[in-house]
Amino acid sequence: MKRNAYMTGHKKQILDFFIAHKDKHYTVEEIVSALSAGETSPGKSTVYRQVARLWEDGVIRRFESPDTDSFVYQYAVGEGCDHHFHLKCARCGKLIHMECDKLHDVREHILKDHGFLIGGSSVIYGVCAGCAE
Repeated sequence: MKRNAYMTGHKKQILDFFIAHKDKHYTVEEIVSALSAGETSPGKSTVYRQVARLWEDGVIRRFESPDTDSFVYQYAVGEGCDHHFHLKCARCGKLIHMECDKLHDVREHILKDHGFLIGGSSVIYGVCAGCAE
C-alpha cells in the first residue's frame, strides 16, 4: 500500500474480504452487510473511508454506474483487468469481464488510426441481456 503501511483491524478485515472475493465486484453496502456477521464489524462510514483509501492506493478498482451515484469495487492486485474491457449494465449494475480478441483489435485500431491509447480498465455501458428482455 502506497500511502500508509499502518493497517487497522477494520482495514485488514476489508482488505481480506476483497482478497477472498477478488473475482467479484461489491458496493459499500454489500461489504457492510457481508462483514456485519463478524464480532468486530466495521460501520458504514468506516467501510466508506477504508474503501476510499484502498482505491486511492490502487489496491482496489472502482467502477461507476452512469445512472446512479453508486460505485462497485474489486480487488486489483495481481491478475488484473487491465488487459480486457468490461460491460456494465446501466439498469441492474451487472459488470461483465469481456475477454474478446475483437475488442483487442478495436483498442489497436483506435491507437493506430486515431492516436488515442485506451486506459487499462475500460468500461462499455449498455443494457445486459437479462434487463433487455
